[in-house]
Amino acid sequence: MNLDDILRRRVERQFLGATRGRDVVEVARRLSGIHAQVASSAQAATDLRAGTGHDLEQALHRDRTLVRTWAARGTLHLLPADDLPYWVAAMSTRTRETTGSWLTYHGVTAEQMADIIAAVPDVLSDTPLTREELSAAIIAATGHTGLSEPLTQGFGAILKPLAFRGLLCSGPPRGRNVTFVAPRAWLGDWEPVGTEQAVDRLALAYLDAYGPAGSTEFARWFDLRPALAKKSFARLELGPDGLPEGAEMPAGGETVHLLPAFDPYVVAATRQLDQICSGPRSAVSRPQGWISPTLVVNGRIEGVWERKDGVPVITTFGKLPAAVRRALPPDANLVDGRRTLVV
Repeated sequence: MNLDDILRRRVERQFLGATRGRDVVEVARRLSGIHAQVASSAQAATDLRAGTGHDLEQALHRDRTLVRTWAARGTLHLLPADDLPYWVAAMSTRTRETTGSWLTYHGVTAEQMADIIAAVPDVLSDTPLTREELSAAIIAATGHTGLSEPLTQGFGAILKPLAFRGLLCSGPPRGRNVTFVAPRAWLGDWEPVGTEQAVDRLALAYLDAYGPAGSTEFARWFDLRPALAKKSFARLELGPDGLPEGAEMPAGGETVHLLPAFDPYVVAATRQLDQICSGPRSAVSRPQGWISPTLVVNGRIEGVWERKDGVPVITTFGKLPAAVRRALPPDANLVDGRRTLVV
């Protein structure tokens, strides 16, 4: 396959081509999670792939068919609830968050972190607790009175190791406050999954939507130890093109999309931006990990965009063919990024 074939395949496999997902769960499963750092972007990414009218909040909090938790790369994702055991089995291999400089940086000791992990199953259930309530319960259980600040800081760094072990996930919001619940109480208990089985399943799903790719790329995307990823790829039955044996090869047609910030298509390709982006990668992958909304044509990133006063303003990386311009929203404003590039 040449690069154009690869990109068109990815577009089709990610429900951005001729086929759409039936519902939010199918979309989340195909994408190996919907990036959910920004809630509006998660909704927009879902709407593009399954059509409008799918209620993420209902799937998360009433149907409980989705779960919101820290997953790939330690960032918030929406995952199919019945896939969570596999994610937990793979994420539990992460050790960086409980040792050495990471603990020092976040202001906790190894003993305190071990006590937090031990206490959470006793203090968290299917009754949602705010961050402050959870912090107070952990402090009461452990006796570590100095944990309030690290446990309540905005990015939730100290809580991530709990999510990786399947001890914590997001509950329904309480006003503007996030809440947390115990996944096994909230979703129903599950039998443990073997690490190799879990990693292999997630690797195959990743390759199906984002491949072809090597084990190093998968390890970086997931934040998995490279040795585990390498062993997994050695176990998998992959064809000469680096895709799973029997992988679908949809032909792929002409596509034009305005993808939201943090769209999974772009996030998974950030290390390939020099190949698939017609402009500077700094316009797409920005400081502090921000991934811009993008104009994607046949799988290639041809610009970035933002909404101003309700109107999409698209900064292009070059002259767009007439067919592409006709496919854009009729009220869109185009800015020639070769002269004025918004970064």
